Amino acid sequence: MTILTTEALFNIVNGSTLLASGGGGSIKTAYSFVSQIVETKKSIALCSPDSMKSSDFGVVVGAMGSPESFAKIGLQGSETRAVEVMQDLNKSKKITFTISVETGSNIFVAMLAAAKTLEPARVVDADGAGRSVPTLSCLSYSSKINITPFVVLNAPHGSALVEGNIILNLPNINDEGFEGAASKKAQASIIENMVRPILSSEGYFDGVGAISGWIMNGDQAKSSLIKNTISTAQSIGQQLNQYNVADQNILQDLAIFLEGQFDTPLYPISESNSPFTLERIETVSKGGFDFNQLSFTQTIKGQLKELIIINQNENLLLWDKDKDHPLTICPDSICMLGKLDKTIKDGILSNLSSLSNDVQNEANKSLSGWHGLSVEDVVEGQEVYLFSLPAPETLKNENKEVFSALSKQFGYYGSYESLDKLLTKEDI
Repeated sequence: MTILTTEALFNIVNGSTLLASGGGGSIKTAYSFVSQIVETKKSIALCSPDSMKSSDFGVVVGAMGSPESFAKIGLQGSETRAVEVMQDLNKSKKITFTISVETGSNIFVAMLAAAKTLEPARVVDADGAGRSVPTLSCLSYSSKINITPFVVLNAPHGSALVEGNIILNLPNINDEGFEGAASKKAQASIIENMVRPILSSEGYFDGVGAISGWIMNGDQAKSSLIKNTISTAQSIGQQLNQYNVADQNILQDLAIFLEGQFDTPLYPISESNSPFTLERIETVSKGGFDFNQLSFTQTIKGQLKELIIINQNENLLLWDKDKDHPLTICPDSICMLGKLDKTIKDGILSNLSSLSNDVQNEANKSLSGWHGLSVEDVVEGQEVYLFSLPAPETLKNENKEVFSALSKQFGYYGSYESLDKLLTKEDI
């Protein structure tokens, strides 16, 4: 068990934003939740799934919906109700830890919920993807744990000041075999399709809400979650803070770190490891999703290279306009690294003004260096380093049909191809 300092929380913001494949929520949102966690004066205990006992019970807590709405509205305490309602529905199972849905800003939703409802405030060092994902059926535990009871909670705001909890239930599936796994994943898809219209309701949810579900014991957490995701994000964020902001070899340096520390290969998109320029972002919000198309260019030795990232809350496909196949196919991650736009950085710091000077200084240090970027935090004209990371094997094997369906809706009907076949990994 590790007690997370405020500096550790800022490092987790940085590393998790990098790993989230452009999604998982804005850096601004993550810092807002860190601020709320600090204000509770509770210590967050990060625990390995292997340390959990069969008598321990945890619940997945997170935000669901449009990242743009997430940034505008927040959760307004609905993350606390997410645990309280789930505990009331499962009186015989004392909830002792929370679980992040995915890697990204959602980590801090689980942390804040733990800080407000649990003593001690324990969060498991694991989640369901090791990146951010657009649908519930993408998650590693969607085929292993019963999703229901599942709770959707609004964030009281504007004219919708009345707190509301919507409880969804489906028959419990006890079969652990292939048919049971398929049925559980199917139920996750059913819940997904029920919840998205609820989140889209104008004047009530307005695009975002808190969720809780997948209550599981310690043994189930060990077998169904992707481990060490939060501590990995923390290590990466800490490492990024140590690099010189003028470093021209940032991707090579990061590749050496990832390979040596986590045996994870980095696949650069540019042969020269140079940054791309974000030319434009086209965004449409509908059905509880933000659909984005990001256009990047790079000129090297007089040659123009144009890339397109297709994003449904998260980066899913990466295309080179001169090639007839994607450069990266989900669930492999399309990561963005750079320096935060000054307006975004200053806005984050201004929202931390109620915290101590030491905390603000730590935040400023993290925000001033190399930082993982989400689609919510990049601006047109910004220089961005692009690279790809392989997804956990669970996502590539057990959830491949889910990610294939996501690719098809954007016009890619080909099969999944690994990064080894699509790109050349960084030679270190």
